[in-house]
Amino acid sequence: MTADPQSGPLLSVRDLRTFFSDRQGVIARLLRRKSGEVRAVDGVSFDVVRGETLGLVGESGSGKSTLARTVMGLVPATGGSASLDGRELVGLRRREWRPLRRRIQMIFQDPASSLSPRFRVSFLLREPYVINKVPPDQQASVDELLDMVGLSAEQANKYPHELSGGQARRVSIARALALHPEVLFADEPTAGLDVSAAASILNLMRDLRDRLGLTYVLITHDLNVVGYFADRIAVMYVGQLVEIGLGDRILAHPRHPYTQALLACAPVPDPHLNEGHLDNVLGGEIPSPHDPPSGCRFHPRCKYADPRCTDEVPRLEDLGEGEMVACHHWRRLDLTPQPPVEATAAAAAVAQTTL
Repeated sequence: MTADPQSGPLLSVRDLRTFFSDRQGVIARLLRRKSGEVRAVDGVSFDVVRGETLGLVGESGSGKSTLARTVMGLVPATGGSASLDGRELVGLRRREWRPLRRRIQMIFQDPASSLSPRFRVSFLLREPYVINKVPPDQQASVDELLDMVGLSAEQANKYPHELSGGQARRVSIARALALHPEVLFADEPTAGLDVSAAASILNLMRDLRDRLGLTYVLITHDLNVVGYFADRIAVMYVGQLVEIGLGDRILAHPRHPYTQALLACAPVPDPHLNEGHLDNVLGGEIPSPHDPPSGCRFHPRCKYADPRCTDEVPRLEDLGEGEMVACHHWRRLDLTPQPPVEATAAAAAVAQTTL
């Protein structure tokens, strides 16, 4: 199944905000210091159409996973809106979420923490049916779910700790697919896996997307993964989107300095491909969402920054054809093709290997 832009957005997020109260230590409380807030997600907006894969990219601490958990109702939103096929998700009560859980699911980053070690795989795969009170005639068998993700029936009697990393990730995918969802959030689906196992997981997810008509939001820091898998890419930095657009276009012509830096940092098969782009490599640490920089949040690490960047927040500007960027200086950036496009091709070649 291919994305259908004419059908309208299946998932729509508007000005979504998720703030957390700052937890103070004992000394801070004794000194009666005022508590602050952590602006983990701060005004994010995007749409995902049916059958599309949106890659959500950024460093650790940029707010990607918190955004996903907020849309899923696992973390309460501070403000804004998130809707599934026109149905508002923000502010729903637990019982109101129950029928929607069958339509939107999540693959968590760490199978070791999302799969209970006390139960066998067979129980873990049947559990979504029990929780959601699915009638028996609408349930797939354990063997069918395992076969869907390329695992043998023998895996049903194993405990999670007896599985390899790739097998555990496949069980997590099968568990998420048990309820036949329309939208699937995948949080770092290849994290912690070697190259061959990661390639097989990406091939599996692409095959499932085509066979089942799934819509993905793929959360990752790996630009090679989104380059191979995603139709569009959204780049997130300290709780905000800084660039969004078609995957091929962003990889070839990034308009934001942060996207350029991420591409320059991406591993490539040939180190000579990065010649002339090393000055774009990120320096320093990502700022804390507890105390984000004024103006453009990327300006302390940006080589193009000027006084305007420290004072004025850049708005997300529509460049046409679905491309948007939040940068005061995007017009004068070097827009020549970036070397990591070659890395993406190499990643695709690796992922074509069937295991």
